[in-house]
Amino acid sequence: MWSRSRTSIPASTSVSYSVPEAARLARVPSRTLWNWVHGYRYFRAGRLARAKPVLAPTARNGAVTLSFVNLTEVLAPSGFRESGVSMQKIRRALDYVGREMQAEHPLATQRILSDGVELFWEYQEKHRGEIVLVNIVRGGQRVFPEAVMRYLREIEWGRDSIASRWWPGAREAGMGPIVVDPRRAFGSPVIAGTGIRTEDVFLRFSAGEPFSELAEDYGLTFEQVEAAVRAEARFLEPLAA
Repeated sequence: MWSRSRTSIPASTSVSYSVPEAARLARVPSRTLWNWVHGYRYFRAGRLARAKPVLAPTARNGAVTLSFVNLTEVLAPSGFRESGVSMQKIRRALDYVGREMQAEHPLATQRILSDGVELFWEYQEKHRGEIVLVNIVRGGQRVFPEAVMRYLREIEWGRDSIASRWWPGAREAGMGPIVVDPRRAFGSPVIAGTGIRTEDVFLRFSAGEPFSELAEDYGLTFEQVEAAVRAEARFLEPLAA
């Protein structure tokens, strides 16, 4: 059984993301993320209903910004959507899981891979026919759909079991060429082991500079330059859709 002790999120650094920037990194449409942040109105059974926000961002000087914790929270719902789950159903399940885990940000804690799986399954059993939020694989193990697990595997968890770094596109956290670390480059994606932003490399590549020249200027290998360009191209995919 899961523990009901309250999970606290440590005070974040000064890192913050605008909604468009967080949407770019998480590869979801900006309008979709805007709805997750602010909620939205829709008609149900002929009546106007309101969907509550999914995230709890920070408001600074009248502008809404997302923390690194918020950014990591976006990744799992993005995977659920990719698996064909509607946001309304994800929202209801998240409400249930958050209450039972007594966690304000359940998707940003490592417990989501253990306690959270069981709670999503419990919710699913109570709402039969809604959607399969948890899969059953050989051996009877309960797991999230692969699109969700892909994102969760990319998260590096700190000693407090809270998301500390994100390794986009890596098969396993800590093993990829690109990392998003709130302690480096103000939370922008960087080439692992350096403070070099992938966006800076990509902009120079887009301006016509060859890989060899970029590698020499930045003191990188050809493979590192290529990884930076590929990562930025992947982040831009939703914007071109």
